[in-house]
Parts: sequence; structure tokens; C-alpha cells
Amino acid sequence: MTALRADVLDLTKQLIAIESHKDAVGREAAIGRFLVSWFTERGIASRLQPVVDGRANVIARIPGGHGPSLMLCGHLDTVPAGDMPDAFAPRVEGDFLWGRGACDMKGAVAAMACTLVRIQESIEAGKLMLAGDLLFVGTADEETGGLGVKAVIDAGIRTDYAVVGEPTSLRVALAHKGACFVRVTLTGRGAHGSCPDEGVSAVSHAMRLVEILEGEYRATLRTRTHPLLGTATINVGRVCGGTQPNIVAERCEIDIDRRTVPGDREALREIEAIVERICGPIDGLSHEVTEMAMTSVVPHTALEASPDSLLAEAAFEAGGIADTNPAGVTYWTDGGHLADNGIDTIIFGPGDIAHAHGPREHVHVDDLQKTVAIYNSIARRLLITD
Repeated sequence: MTALRADVLDLTKQLIAIESHKDAVGREAAIGRFLVSWFTERGIASRLQPVVDGRANVIARIPGGHGPSLMLCGHLDTVPAGDMPDAFAPRVEGDFLWGRGACDMKGAVAAMACTLVRIQESIEAGKLMLAGDLLFVGTADEETGGLGVKAVIDAGIRTDYAVVGEPTSLRVALAHKGACFVRVTLTGRGAHGSCPDEGVSAVSHAMRLVEILEGEYRATLRTRTHPLLGTATINVGRVCGGTQPNIVAERCEIDIDRRTVPGDREALREIEAIVERICGPIDGLSHEVTEMAMTSVVPHTALEASPDSLLAEAAFEAGGIADTNPAGVTYWTDGGHLADNGIDTIIFGPGDIAHAHGPREHVHVDDLQKTVAIYNSIARRLLITD
């Protein structure tokens, strides 16, 4: 039997205390080394998988037979502390654990790790055998682009099923939106501010373009609906142009967040067409439309899983889920890339996404324990022969 205790609350607190955001030295390196050591001490084979610049994923595996395999996948990075006080000093107040990553998603990562230990203990005790492999995959870079999950797929790591532990308030999510971040760059002609007719203002034409995007185009997107996700959306998140008041603005950038629903795959082309229609006829104005690296290096496609799959059935039949009706989440996850590469994937984890990234990030302590039990139930249903 495994001698070392695998307590999900204690492990979540330890993970929160290890900074793994974009401003932390080494980013996910320290938390990756910690988890490899934690698994190894408990008799579970684990390793670091290099991603980029010293950053790495964590791969832990309990081998089984040649039957179906399951991946429990959680990202190791968080956003920075922002305006959350004592973000990396985890604390329990009443029924809740507070700290950066409590719900997004170090609580789920801890629950996944503890699930592997429970399964390993049962195997060592001769109580069960696995039909196929059980993996934990802790990914780097989910918050800033998805290079970690890309490295998993590029290395040929595949399972039949995957559960991604993003916060779903203990509901089984079968769908999530995709994302396409687009930068439109307009270049006009500078002139003295006292004679604006001598120039072509990139800012003025950007204003007209934003009006079309957030008016006419947004209305079109509202007609694209999904039963679990609502509508496709657009948000203009940044407009930056010009240099000073007395110069006609020669350049302006518009950064756009376009969220897609399943089947909605032409976001970039549609924005290109609008920009060409509005800006193309203007003499002295040129334009460039590009998808930003954050969503283009790893395609941020929408996810849609079948409610009739064995994975979904196993999740819905697990005791402790908050609702037996399928859910959808509006954010993108690593699960989109897993599903794009043939892995049947659902999203399920503790915590409410409304509390992620902000000053009140927390998770219910009881939900951490419930999540371990639910992951354990899913694994047993899919992988255990007796």
C-alpha cells in the first residue's frame, strides 16, 4: 500500500503556494518538479515533458492493459495575483479555500492527482486491474495560448477519453466555445492636425469599423445559437492609434475577441471580409487582418461532446454531480485541442468560473473531496475490468 497520505485539501494548498503564472520565475517549472516528486514518492511513474524555454508538462501514468484509456487533464498555470490580496498564501475560511488557482484550476489538479493515488492503492492491494492506462496530464501555458496541450498532442500522447478539470460547479460540461483573437491594423496618411483633410485618419476609420463590428456583425452572430452555449459573440477589447492631438493618426490597431460555437469556423474570414468592405474603397488607407498568436498557434476551436458517449454516461452516473442535465461553458479549454485530435473529452471540475481570475477566487472544501470521488468513479467505470 502507498504509505504517504494523499489529502486533496492539503495538496491544493501546496499547489496554490507555488506561483506558476506568466510573471513567476520559471513559470510552471517549480510546480512541475513538485508534482513529479509527489507522484514518485507515492509509487506512480511520472516525468516532465519539455514544452518551451524550460517550461514543462507533467505526465503521470498508471499502466493497464490494451483496453480503453483515460486522461485526467489539468493546467498548471494560473493568472497573476492581480488585485487578489495574499493570493499565494492559501487559507481556509469556513467552508472555503481561498487563493489564486483554487478553482482555476489547482483544486482540480489536486483532485486528479489524488484520484491516481487511490487507484494505485487499490491496484497494489489486489482489489482491481485496469483494462487500459490511466494518465494525469498537467499542462503548461493554458492561460496564455495552449503550448502545453499542443506538446502533448505533438508527442503522440493519446487516450480514448479525457476529463478536463476546469471549474464547472460540479456539472458535466459537454461543450465549450472556441476563440479567435484578431488584430486589425489600419494604416492611413499622417498630416498636420490643423489641416486634417490633407491626411487619412486611421483612427476615424477604425471608429467606423468598430461601429459595424459591434452593430451589424454582432446582430448576425446572435442568430448563431447553441443549446448549451448561447450565441457566438464579438468583443472589441482594445483600440490603440495615433500619437498626439495635432497629428492626423497614421496608424490604428483594433484587437477583437471573437467567440465561436460548434460549427462556427469562419471567424477570421468573416472579419477580413468586413474590413475589406469598409476600408478597402478608402484611398490612402491600407489594412491588415491577422489572427493573434494566442489563438492561432493552437487552434482554439469549440468543443461538442456526445451525451451518449460512454464517457458522458460515466460522468452522469457518478454520485455527487450537481445536476444531471448537461452543461456548456463559454470559455475555451485544453479540451478543444484534445477533442480535435480524436479524444472523447468532457469538462468537469470544482469551483465556479465566476470566481476565477479575480480577487475572490475560492472553492468549497467539500467540493474538492466530491471531485476526487467523481473522478474515481469515472475511471472505474471506464477502465476497471473487475
